[in-house]
This record gives sequence, structure tokens and C-alpha cells, in this order.
Amino acid sequence: MPESPKIRFTPAQAAAISARGGSLLVSAAAGSGKTRVLVERVVGLITDPKHPVEADSLLIMTFTNAAAAKLRADISARLAEEVRAHPDDVRLRRQQLLLQRASIGTVDAFCLHFVQQHFAALDIPPDFETGEEAELARIEEETLADVLETAYTDPDFRAFADLYDRGRTDQTAGRAVRELYHFSRALPHPARALQEFAALWQGDVPPQDTPWGRDLLRIALARAQGAKELLEAGARIAARDDAADAAYTAVLQEDADRVEWLCQTLQKHDWDAALGALEELAGSWRKAGRVKGGKDANPAAFAASELRDRAKKQVAGLRTEFLLCTAEEYQADRRRAAPLVAALVRAAGQLADACFAARCEEKLLDYADYEHLTLDLLIGPDGRRTPLCEKVSARYAAVLVDEYQDTNALQDAIYFALARPEGDNLFFVGDIKQSIYRFRQADPSVFLGKQQRWQPYPQPVPRSATLALDANFRSAPRVIGGINYLFEVFFSRELGGVDYGDGQRLVVGRHDEDYPGLCEIDVLDGADVAGDAAAIACRITGMVDQGFTVRGKEGTRPCRYDDFCILLRGRADFAVYEQALRTAGVPVFSDTAADLLDEPHIRPFAALLRVIDNPAQDIPLAAVLLSPMFPYTPDDLVALRNACPRGSLYGAVLYSGQQRFAAFTRTLAEYRRLARTLPVDRLLEELLARTGYLAAVGAMPDGARCREDLQNFVAWAAGAGRAGLSALVRAMDAASAGGGLNQSATGQTRPGCVSIMTVHRSKGLEFPVVFVANTAHQFNQSDAIRPVLTHSRLGVGVMLRGSQGAKRYKTMPYAALAQAIRTETLSEEMRVLYVALTRAQDALIITIPLKKTETSLKTPALCAAAEATGPQAMQGMNSWAGWLLTAALLHPESDALWARTALLPHHRPTRTPLTVSLREAPPPAQPPAPRPAAEPDPELLAALQTAFAWQNPRASLREIPAKVSVSAVTHGSRPVSLERPAFLQKSGMTGAERGTAIHAFMQSVPFGGPAPDLKTEKQRQIDLQLLDPALAEKLDLEAVRPFFESAVWRRIGLARRVLREEPFITALPAAQITPAAGDCDAEVLVQGIADLVLVFDDHAEILDYKTDTSRDVQYYLNEYAAQLRLYRQAFALRLGVPVNKLTLYSFTLGAEIDVPLIER
Repeated sequence: MPESPKIRFTPAQAAAISARGGSLLVSAAAGSGKTRVLVERVVGLITDPKHPVEADSLLIMTFTNAAAAKLRADISARLAEEVRAHPDDVRLRRQQLLLQRASIGTVDAFCLHFVQQHFAALDIPPDFETGEEAELARIEEETLADVLETAYTDPDFRAFADLYDRGRTDQTAGRAVRELYHFSRALPHPARALQEFAALWQGDVPPQDTPWGRDLLRIALARAQGAKELLEAGARIAARDDAADAAYTAVLQEDADRVEWLCQTLQKHDWDAALGALEELAGSWRKAGRVKGGKDANPAAFAASELRDRAKKQVAGLRTEFLLCTAEEYQADRRRAAPLVAALVRAAGQLADACFAARCEEKLLDYADYEHLTLDLLIGPDGRRTPLCEKVSARYAAVLVDEYQDTNALQDAIYFALARPEGDNLFFVGDIKQSIYRFRQADPSVFLGKQQRWQPYPQPVPRSATLALDANFRSAPRVIGGINYLFEVFFSRELGGVDYGDGQRLVVGRHDEDYPGLCEIDVLDGADVAGDAAAIACRITGMVDQGFTVRGKEGTRPCRYDDFCILLRGRADFAVYEQALRTAGVPVFSDTAADLLDEPHIRPFAALLRVIDNPAQDIPLAAVLLSPMFPYTPDDLVALRNACPRGSLYGAVLYSGQQRFAAFTRTLAEYRRLARTLPVDRLLEELLARTGYLAAVGAMPDGARCREDLQNFVAWAAGAGRAGLSALVRAMDAASAGGGLNQSATGQTRPGCVSIMTVHRSKGLEFPVVFVANTAHQFNQSDAIRPVLTHSRLGVGVMLRGSQGAKRYKTMPYAALAQAIRTETLSEEMRVLYVALTRAQDALIITIPLKKTETSLKTPALCAAAEATGPQAMQGMNSWAGWLLTAALLHPESDALWARTALLPHHRPTRTPLTVSLREAPPPAQPPAPRPAAEPDPELLAALQTAFAWQNPRASLREIPAKVSVSAVTHGSRPVSLERPAFLQKSGMTGAERGTAIHAFMQSVPFGGPAPDLKTEKQRQIDLQLLDPALAEKLDLEAVRPFFESAVWRRIGLARRVLREEPFITALPAAQITPAAGDCDAEVLVQGIADLVLVFDDHAEILDYKTDTSRDVQYYLNEYAAQLRLYRQAFALRLGVPVNKLTLYSFTLGAEIDVPLIER
């Protein structure tokens, strides 16, 4: 082992650096110097006096590219120290060069490089690239649509989909297929895993012999034992008081004995026997005695009664949550669900194959592809190492993996394939207590499995061993003591992953300082999130003003604002804490690299894209209407809904008689037209230009960041929408389902500012003073209540529906998966809390805001009074606050909390200093009063008034559009009725549909000959794809027939030239377009399309078809005369002959209507 003169290593660190001859798993606690240990081990391997290795024979995997770059730099610097210490060692100098070739990076980077080297052995395009997230999402969405279309030909898959969506949509079924596909990709052999998942449902064995039944019986036993412990604790508490003893002790002991009998039955692993015992117990609870004055007046009686009620509820829950069916019912459910699960698994497998083929076709692969392809190159279908694997693994003297707690089974299989066949040259370092990336498919069980199987170091060579680094060099003694005290209460193997004992408990690593540090739990009475933020702002200003000391490089110093960090579980409340700090005059920087799609300044623009794609979506449409892009208020929407209470919001907007919404309808129609004709990148540019939304977000708080976010979103959307707007919307849905459009993973700070960040962003960072805030925020358990559940060990869980459209119910496998996922979710929450608390160096302050203090303290106080701090009790908590309050109440400093309960205090003896306080949250800070304004300079004021009083003589041009359509000029913003006329009700056709069909037909009818046979002509147009078959079905030939028998048809035949659907654009005086022009001499461009222009030798005629349903001739003249006169002005300049006849042809009237050339 190399010697470093600056650092003295602990015995555990020295062992981790120097251990040889077998694989080693190092469990490195927070602040234990694991990076330094890893660097020293690498340099130690290179400089080993007996068996030195070459620097480029080391394979080192890290979690991020930034960590890899830092690790390479640290190793290089440490190797340079060795070179300076041994200037004559030529080999050491050579190692500096070889280190530049060493493979140090992420597993993604390694696999990409490996596939690039060996692509010839794979069935992939040689010029592949790594796809952008948006492109990959688009490919997946398009492929999923195709796979679902095929899957719906399978009756079993249709039956599966009908379980959830009842034939109305395929959203749930599609989401289930996608999630199962994504889940399987983190496994070494996805296809095999999917087959095993389906096979689990095929086994005709008793429920207790299935993995689901075994899990449920084990959990039920643990819950029953937890209920028994509550009853026994209640009896002990009741025995302390004579009245309570007489009323409760004997009853509770009897209850405990009967629950013990239930536990013994559960241990026999007989499903129906356990169910029978549970049902027998359910109806045999004896009534307890009475206490004089009532139990609420007697703390011991109150505790005994509450604990008994909780135990009874816990036992009753065994029937509804675990043993929820008989063995016979399970078999019936299994037989019914097995083909549905098999269909789901088939669809997921088809999606996997189709997505890979589609990515290969577009030459775009992702990192999961690289990992699977790498494993395929290393391990053959028979599970044996390939010749390439033997060659590659022989190249590496050691394989070292950092942050091993965040790996998954696929990556772990790659590591072992790259190691020697004996698997004796692996070095893993990580901390299971900091495994917080399940949402990225990290699998803590990979780390835990080895930690439980491998024996503690030292072991006889070449046995694999584990070693714990528990000395913390980051935090002050009281911070370490407080963290240890809390996690010793509620961290466990079942809830967290490991027992918080020797090897996991933090040990003070720095003994050369006389600095105790600070650890506090502040319970805020009656406070919400705003109260929590105000209390923290007040505390920070107080600590800075009072000169609270923190440790620096040269001893202690007064704290600064940038020493503080506020950690939150999520980003939702960032703005509340920012505002509180700013109001208190505290500079603050919020690390807001959140999901772009969920940002309040991005949501309206994303909603606009969704509405353009499909307006019949109430929530996005409401978001658009209320956004800064349009002038509507919530009151407008309320009035709109009152006027049109039924149907979709879009229908209400269309049929509204309000002028305000008619303008929106026209704007949306224009945007939808643009979406049909422009690529998405151009469409996005047009929308930003027309709505002015980029300027609007720039005016928001933190406007520069908001503008940057919008520009980043637009850049992403341009890529995601290469296949069109619908593809972009699907990509947004896929991104939201996959965790959003997230930015970098590392937190950021700003000098001179208090930092606010999420716990995940803070991982790997440290701060002198940490506030862990809003700990009463409830856990998100949505993963355990999804319609379809997936689990690496338990497979797939589905619900079923009873007969005749009954509600869905949980199957036994679904219940098992739900419990497993819930436990894993809570375990991760426990580990996230550990990461949060271990960021603190000198002061750790945990705030617990309680809106209803007595109610919030009740369950933790009962658990503390009963010493019920095991995993079963802790699983009943729904926030960090529940765990923290339980531990706080057990501390001797918690009497203020006990005073707010109906129980007698109960403490655990401890020497750990921990400040536990209950205080009222301060009122929100008021911003400082503005300073009085200075008197203005009279001369400057006069000059400014004169300057601003100037008016542009051509100001009226602001009100004049540069370009308009004919319909906008002639119809203005009058609402158009879209109600179906009576004679169209039977066909289900709107007037717009009828008009579209007639216009489409008339566009392609040949002119100049005899009148065509209409049926023959219709079929000709269909055959030549001139007329869409769907429109052809809507075409009313009888309504068209009179046209071909009219004088109009005869005049068409006489014309020298017939212009059909003729577009035009012309300039007209602005005064003719809008009264706002006044005497302005400007011109406006007017554009339109004429249905028919007949050109004769000496004159021309203009004819326009109309399909309106009115039978009033004057109606047509009022509506369209001005339009045709504008047509006349435009074409008179183009045709060279006078236009002396304007005609409207009404298909409803079956007649032509002459339009006067001059308005009368």
C-alpha cells in the first residue's frame, strides 16, 4: 500500500486499500472517504511491490461522467506524488502514460465503446448513433401504436385491455405494455424474464407454495406479531395504573394470547387454515372494562385502549390486504388471469423486438441497447462465457465499481462477465443506505444480496468478503450522534435494507477538533409549508446576525449565507421557501433543474401544442385559455360553462355566442392549419412569434431562466416532432411517463446565497448548515396502486373485474406485488432521509411543520409509548415526520411534545445530545418598507413630459393589419353557427361536412362537355383518389344535380377559360378595410380563393358555391355580396377584361343569385 504523508487511514480504510486475493464489497458510510480509498487502492494496485499491475489493465466504473473525470484527475495527481517520491522509477513514469488509456468512466460509456469495437459480431448498422431522448421517445411511441394494433387482434389482449379501459381507450393497456417493456430492460435477459413472469401464473399449486403466497403469509405473520406486541405493550402500560389495570390488563393479555395462536397458525404456511383462524379471531374480541371518569381522563387507560384498537385494526387488515381470498378463489382468479397476463407479456416482448428493429432501422440506439449488446457479446445463449469474453476479461487485472448501490442486475452481470472466471478481482464500493435511484431502475437488492451472502473481511483467499467503512470525516460529533440516534430507532433490514448497527452506525472520524456541532428537531406548532419557510428564514437571519460559527480550513469562522442549504423532498414548494427568504432579505439560489414539462412557464405552451393537435381536451384547453397568450379569466370560463354546461369545453367554445371566444376559435383554426402545412420546428417558431409567449415568460419572476427553459423545451420539441405534431405530443406523454425532461443530476450553488435543492440533487455534496425542511410532506405511494404492477422477483400483478361490469378487485398476486412495492418505496424514503441528514457538516436542523399538532403527534406518541419502533409500526407512517416524531418523543428532551398528547411521557435512556423543541412558527416576514422617493429634477421632468407627449402622426397604422383574408374583411368577428340543420340529423353530418364534400366533388368535375353522370363521376373521382371515400359517403348527389341542369353549367361551357379554385392577393386602400385607418393612405394586402372565374372574350364572371342551409335569398346577399365585390376588384386588375357579373350558386336553393356590382 502506498504511503501518503498527509493522511492517516483508519484500520478499515487501510484494509480496503490493501486487501488482495479475492473480491471485496466495501460498505462505505456517508463521509467515510470512499473516493480517497478508491484512489489509494488503484494507486496501490499499480505500485504493489509483489504483484504490480499496469494502469491500463484496470477497469473502473463510476456513476456519472463528472465523477469519472474527477476520479481520473485524483488518481493522476496521486500517481504524480509517487513519481515525485521516486524520481528514478521509470516504471512509475510509464504508468502515468498508461493511465491516460485506462478505462475510467460510466458503464454506459464502456458499453458504447465496446459495441463500437465489436459491432461486426452484432446485427446492427455499422454507422449507428446514440439517439436523442426525443427521437427515441418518438420511435417508441410510433412502435407502440403498431404493436397495440396487432395486439388487439388477440382476444386475450382485448380482454386484458377491457379490464381497465372498458373499450373506451387503450391508454391503460398501452401504458402497461410500455412499463413492462421498460422494466424488463433493466434485467440481464428480458425475454427469459418475461416468459418466467407469464409462467408464474400457469402453476397449478396451492397459494402458499407460490412466491406471492409465501410473501403474503410472511408479511401477515409479521403484522400479526406487531399486533401482539401492541397488545402486550398496552397491558404493560395499563398495569401501571390501578383503574386501567382492572379494566384492560387481563383483556389485553387474553387478546395477545389469541393473536399468538394466529401467529402459530400462520407459521404452518397453510393458506386456508390461516384464513380460518383469522376469521375466527375477528369475531371474538372481548369488550374491555370501564374506567371511572372515562378512559380519556386516564393516560394509562387511554394508551391501552388506543393500542388495542390499533392492534384490532391491524389484525382486521390481514383479511383485506393479505389473505384476501380462499385457495379456491385464488385458483379461479389465476385461471382467468393467466391468459391475460400471457397476452400482456407477449405484447411487451413484441414491443421490445419492434423497438429494437425500429431503432436499428433509423440507426439510433440507446444506452440500454449498448448494455444488452455488451452482455450478448460476453455471455452466450447457454449462459457460458464467449471466447471474446475470455479474451476481454483476461485484459483486466481488476474491475472496480464506485456507487455500486445504484447498479442493476443487467450491469452487475456485465461486471462479473468482465472479471476473471473465478470472480476474484472485483472491488465494489457503495452504501446501501444511500441507494435512492429506484426510479432510474437501480436495484438495491444487488448490493444487499452480496452484503448478506459474503462474509466479513478478512476471509481465506480467494473468498469474497465485505468490509465496512463507518468513520465519518464530514460531520461534527453532535450531528453524527443525532443521525445515529434517529436511525437506530427506525432504520431496519425490512425498512431501509440493513439493520442500523455495527458497521452501519456512523463513527466520529475527526478527533482533532474541539467543535461539537449542533443537531436539532424543531416542531412548528400549527404551521403549514409557508410557516415552515418563514421559520427557516427567521432562523437563518438569526444565525448569521449572531455569528454562528462553522468550521473552515483554518479553524472556525462566523457563518455566511452560502453555508446554508435547505433540502426538500421535491421541487413543488421551492417558490414558497424562496419567497420567504427574499422577504426576509436573504439572498437565495434555487437549484430548479426540474422536469421542464412540469414547469409552470412551460405547461401553457405544451398545452397549446396538445390543443392544436386535438382541441377536445378540457384540461389543456383550459390551461391555454387562462395562459398569458389569451385574454381570458377564470370568470370567463365559469360564464362559458354556465352557458354550455354539457359536453366538452371545446364544444362550449365553438357554440358560444360570445365575441371573445369567436376570436379564439379563429386563431386556433389558423394554428391548426399551420400545423398541417409546416414542420414542427417552423410551427414552434410561428407560435412563439404570434403569441408573444417568449416575451411573456421573460417578464415572469426569474425571467431569464424562464426564457432559457422555454428555448430548451422548443429545441427538444423540434427534435421530438420530426414526424409531426402528433408524434411530438406522444413524445411529451412518453417523457412525462418516464420521469419528465430532467436536467443534470448534480446540484448547483451560488456564492453568497442560501441554496435550496432536492435531496437527490444534493447527493455527493456537503454544507456547513443543513435544514431538512417540510418533513411532513406525505409519501408518494402511486407506484403501488397502478392498474398493473411489475416486480423483478414476483413478476406481474393484475386486477380483475367481477361479473356484469362490477368494480375491479385485487387478485392475490396483485396484493403481494403491491405490498412488496410499498415496502421498497418506504425503504427508499428511509434512505432518502438518510442522504438528507448526512449532508450536514456542522449543524443539522430538521423542521417538522404540523398543521394539527395533537392529531399529528397521536400515532408517533403511541408508538413511542409502546416502544413499537419496528418495521411494522414504521410502515404505518405516511411521512418522514412520523418517523422523526417517534424518535424525538423517545428522547429525554421531548417533554414539550408529550405535553401535547394524552399520554404519559416515555423516554429511552440515551447520552446523545439532541435538541427537541416545540415552537410556534413566526408570522410571515413583511418586506421592508420602501424608502421615500427623492424629489424629481424639475428640468428633467419637464423634458421627459415633453418627449413622452409626442404622438406619431402615423400612429393609426398600429391598428391596421398588413394582410387579411377576404372572409376576415367581410365577416369580421361575427360568430358562425355550427349547429346541425334538421335535414342533416339522420345522416349525422354537419353543414361544414356537407360543404366540404360538395366542394371536393366540384373541384374535380370536368368542365367543357356535357353534364356528367353523377354516380359515374363520383366513382371516377374515388378511383383516381381525387375524392376521399369518407367524403364521398357524405356527398348528397341530389343536392348537386340541379347545378348541372342550370344556366350556370351552360355558361361554363361557353367560357373561353375557366379558372377553378383560383387564389389571389391584391392591395386595397386601408380605409376600405377598416374604419381605424381614417385618412391614412396605407394599403392592406387582401388574399382569398375564388371558386370559379369564367373568362369570355369581352368580359368575365365570378361564381361562388355556397352550401349554407338558409333558404332566404337576402341572407346570401347580406353574407357574401361584399366578398364577391372584393373578388371583382382583385380580378379586374388581373384579367384585362371587365368583371360584369357576380353570381352566388346556392346548393340548398338549387339556384343562382345575382349579386349587384355596386352596393346599394
